[in-house]
Amino acid sequence: MLSKSLRSLDHHSMNKVIGNNLRFIRKLKKMSLMQLAEKMKVKYQQVGKYELGQNQLCAYRIYQASNILGCKVKYFFDETYIKRMHGYHSTQIKRAAAMPSELLDIDLLQAEAQRELEWLEYEDHRKKVLMEQNV
Repeated sequence: MLSKSLRSLDHHSMNKVIGNNLRFIRKLKKMSLMQLAEKMKVKYQQVGKYELGQNQLCAYRIYQASNILGCKVKYFFDETYIKRMHGYHSTQIKRAAAMPSELLDIDLLQAEAQRELEWLEYEDHRKKVLMEQNV
């Protein structure tokens, strides 16, 4: 890993994205900083530094966090993940219970919603055609 002084602005901004997404997913799962740290076998201060983007997560730590939190690795790198999750789960983000892992896969959820919308449009069109044929 590059020393902090040699890292570019891109390094720092990506560390922030990964850290913000890590914190967001951890909170959705209703897991404390200390609980995640214990499961990752690191100090809670280290997880805090990851979440703030002060320290860079290695590939293994990202993989480990994804397994512990039950989400796909790709969502740690997605700059739009938090915004898309808020858009899709606007009423569920602040809920009391931990969010199930299947609700963390925003790409799958959006694809399912799109298929549902297409089905509804198809049904509306089919009903219109049937009504025109009966007239």
